[in-house]
Amino acid sequence: MRAIIVDDELKSREVLRTLVETFCDDIEVVCTCEDIDDSIAAIKREKPDLVFLDIHLKNGDSFQILKGLDDLNFDIIFVTAYDEYSVKALKFTGITCLFKPIDVDELVQAISSLREKHLDMHTAYEMVDGLLRSKFSKVPIITPTGLTFVGVENILYLRSLDKGVELHTTDGHVTRSIKDLSKFREVFITKDFIPVGEGLLVNSNWIDRSKSDRGVMVFRNGATLEVQKELLYNTLKAMIGKA
Repeated sequence: MRAIIVDDELKSREVLRTLVETFCDDIEVVCTCEDIDDSIAAIKREKPDLVFLDIHLKNGDSFQILKGLDDLNFDIIFVTAYDEYSVKALKFTGITCLFKPIDVDELVQAISSLREKHLDMHTAYEMVDGLLRSKFSKVPIITPTGLTFVGVENILYLRSLDKGVELHTTDGHVTRSIKDLSKFREVFITKDFIPVGEGLLVNSNWIDRSKSDRGVMVFRNGATLEVQKELLYNTLKAMIGKA
């Protein structure tokens, strides 16, 4: 597998190259690049199987590189210094993402996962681009009909289905995702969302504690949701603990 490393910091490029060459026997780093124009030229010239892309570059971002290419016929591993939540949100899109400073085990796992994934890079690019443009305030949702984005703060709750998840928002709209609830739980558990039993994830910011009672969860926009009394009690108790 032939790879290119794109990072605007020399030390970061050298460290990643050393790690790849030391711990990933089947990967050959054919070149490293530090800016957008050089990266586009190198990818067109070398036709790599894999590109390590630092998300933010001094003269722009890695998406300008992707926009400058006719085809995305290579795998991408994004490299970032974002915080833990942002990395989880990026991984939620299905892309492979490494968090600086790079951990050797995570690098090896990332390479291994590429062989198991069958991800359309154009869709992945749209999801990551949308996430970054919204500054992680929206989450990409792959619905049965295509890709859409939903504002995280506008989600009331997520309900698990036999196949996928329903996202209920403050405007009464329901969006269906093909991902299961566990994938959302990995990301939203740090964003004021509370698990209610096994099949619900509720945005605690919208729960009206003063009106929720007798097995009915009431939201501040007037919406209601029937919940087992014990689960409702435990949810309200958890909210008090977070206050």
